[in-house]
Amino acid sequence: MSDRLAVLPQYLIPKQALTALAGKFASAQFGGLTTSVIRRFVARYNVNMAEAANPDITSYASFNDFFTRALKDGARPLADADLICPVDGAISQFGPIAKDQ
Repeated sequence: MSDRLAVLPQYLIPKQALTALAGKFASAQFGGLTTSVIRRFVARYNVNMAEAANPDITSYASFNDFFTRALKDGARPLADADLICPVDGAISQFGPIAKDQ
């Protein structure tokens, strides 16, 4: 399969509509269903809820509440560096950027 054909779906899907749908889902409050999905997310990605100011999963009404939860003081000390990135993440890709990439 050519590279152009492989990336074609990225150009065809309605990105704005999917983003809006994801936003609605993240802010939706479905009670026990939301709690269940957050609980599975915590288990799947080994989220350390002991770092959260409020570690009680049932207290988060939506994914937005969960993903923007406050952390305990000192849970994530900032490095003494010129440049830091205040997120949990990992670099999955890097390299030179070529034309049209």
